[in-house]
Amino acid sequence: MPVLHWQKGLKMDATTTQLTGAATFDAKRAILHQRDMFRPLAVQHTERLDDALSGRVVRGETPLLVLERDGAALALLTSQMIFHHVAQGEWSGTPFLATF
Repeated sequence: MPVLHWQKGLKMDATTTQLTGAATFDAKRAILHQRDMFRPLAVQHTERLDDALSGRVVRGETPLLVLERDGAALALLTSQMIFHHVAQGEWSGTPFLATF
């Protein structure tokens, strides 16, 4: 299944939350391994959400993990993220990494 994207400026109906405070990372609490436990999802291409819906690649009720940057949105299928836990690639020419 593809990674989906919305057109820039398209309003999303989902309620979003914003992190307002600076979070700190305590390396002593991290569980680090010598190798990756899960194979990351390598995002190599995207498909417009309306095309995926009309082509029945995804359904309207398909759970998505939505990322937003500079007014554009990128949606990852929750079913893929449950398996991979990490997605990475380029989005509009800029590298991104998402975890779940």
